[in-house]
Amino acid sequence: MRWLLEKDHINRARKLINKGSASDRIVRTDRMKTGHESKIAELPKWKDEVERELRSNILPFWFGMKTEDGFHGGLRRDLSVMESTSASLIMVTRILWTYSRAYRTYRDPTYLELARHARKCLSERFSDEQFGGYIWSLDTVNLKDSHKKQTYGQAFAIYALSEYYAATEEGDSLSQAMDLFQTIEDKCWEPEKGGYLETFEQDWQPATDMRLSEIDESAPKTMNNHLHLIEAYVNLLKVSRMPRIETSCRRLIETITEKIIVPDGSRFGLYYDQNWTPLSDTISPGHDIEGSWLLWEAAEILGHEDIISQVKKISLGMAEEVLRSGIDSDGGVHDEFEPGEAKSGGKTWWPQAEGMVGFYNAYQLTGDTRFLDASQRVWKFICNHIIDTDYGEWIWGIDSNNNPVDNEKAGPWKAPYHNSRACMELIERISATHPADTA
Repeated sequence: MRWLLEKDHINRARKLINKGSASDRIVRTDRMKTGHESKIAELPKWKDEVERELRSNILPFWFGMKTEDGFHGGLRRDLSVMESTSASLIMVTRILWTYSRAYRTYRDPTYLELARHARKCLSERFSDEQFGGYIWSLDTVNLKDSHKKQTYGQAFAIYALSEYYAATEEGDSLSQAMDLFQTIEDKCWEPEKGGYLETFEQDWQPATDMRLSEIDESAPKTMNNHLHLIEAYVNLLKVSRMPRIETSCRRLIETITEKIIVPDGSRFGLYYDQNWTPLSDTISPGHDIEGSWLLWEAAEILGHEDIISQVKKISLGMAEEVLRSGIDSDGGVHDEFEPGEAKSGGKTWWPQAEGMVGFYNAYQLTGDTRFLDASQRVWKFICNHIIDTDYGEWIWGIDSNNNPVDNEKAGPWKAPYHNSRACMELIERISATHPADTA
């Protein structure tokens, strides 16, 4: 069904969008601190560096992924096409989100052009008209490849469609996002023990193999699924402040804080069975620092004081733990590791992007310059090891010897969402917290 959006809901949503991101509304406690005036003075320069990287290196790159009716499945670092790689729902929705957000920020019509191309691809190639929702991947001739339904993938479709609506106010994208939200609520929520199930067959029957990817465990309930659902639901809440979305956002935050955050509040558990029994002790600093700022944003947008108070404590606790055990001496954020075991030394691109934002968010909340230092150190690590000055964009990551990892430059799991979002967040956050210095 198509949602009929009441006028007051839309007006409230527009006011929320016009206020900017959650970071714009954080109390500027940093100005009450002393001893870091020189660091503040450097922030405009840092902002300019980040913006140059975004607009000159990251955003131009993805136009090369475009085909006549969709996108290449993947590119190698030397920009040769990975012919046998399927185009993925995740890549297309992340491109749609990125260029919608970029257009909303800069009003550059070329960004809107790519966003519209991605939206058309999503609608025409990935939409399942028979059962609803979006299928997982296309083969190399744009025929449906994997028909499975990942709740994670549906979340990114909501994230992208709601951002496209925020940028363009084209109402059918909001209607599609609302329809998909209701599908997730109807098909994916597990009422007996709570939480959203991970993987379904095309007809929305729970799948036997619940793995999101080959490297994941076959778990019915996961951190990753719930983290990106709250990210998507809150983005939808920004543009349509309907009570049912607000209710689901609160329930989702409560599920994360009560079931997925480990008892001491310092990090996420990753995989759970149907009864919320942990299936893994693996530590993921990248997800922890990403979750620290996404949960805070969710709490702020939801606006419930009890949730805000609870989540602020958790958010800062997670950032503190990543600062203690998840960041290397070179400034990079570690990949996943097991408790009590040596860290691999390898570092993938996306935890670096999330580290930059998560630590800056903690700095905004506290005025503690340790977090500002960490955010800037991650950026320096990115500049030294992750940015690809030869072919554009960012490499997949480095190994323990600081050599580039030869994975895809673009593909099913490598899209512009993490790094472009990190850059846009930093630009907005520095401008919001130090407006006199960035005028």
